[in-house]
Amino acid sequence: MSITSSSQAFRRVALAGATVALSTAVAACGAGFGAQTLQPYQPSEGTNADSGSIGVRNMLVLASEEGKGELHGAIVNSGRADDTLSAIAIAPAEDGTDGAGTGGGGETAVKIENFKPADLKAGTSFTLPPKQGLPVTVTGAKPGQMIRVTLTFGQAGPITTSIPVLTEDHYSPSPRNDGEEAHG
Repeated sequence: MSITSSSQAFRRVALAGATVALSTAVAACGAGFGAQTLQPYQPSEGTNADSGSIGVRNMLVLASEEGKGELHGAIVNSGRADDTLSAIAIAPAEDGTDGAGTGGGGETAVKIENFKPADLKAGTSFTLPPKQGLPVTVTGAKPGQMIRVTLTFGQAGPITTSIPVLTEDHYSPSPRNDGEEAHG
């Protein structure tokens, strides 16, 4: 074997090694605690929130243009102990207005009705609207708004979060050219 052939083979091996080292270094730049794959991703339109082993998933309101709607979502108990969903109520907004941001005169324009406490068995989920019984109704919240609600549990800490109000056909309103609202 000639020196030229050995020299070319050495260069190829060195180039391949450098390529592997460089690709590993470049890939490591995207790793660590700030890596995009470690960031939460919520592909749904609703809101997700957690309190200990209790998780609220895809919580939203589907409402008519007149402001009559139903609360939708799931509450998951991933813990080992049973819990209870004891209340769902409109929460004051962070700016002191009511939960729909319509004014803080002490009277809330948005109301939640037909709520019945629900058992949250360990390792199960509870869906809204419930499979049996009346749905939890929301009045006064119109599509395009965000409302703040507080969910209270028997064991877990309360969850206060903002949830979107969507049209009954699951689409948020989008503006038209003439300034009137249309469904997208």
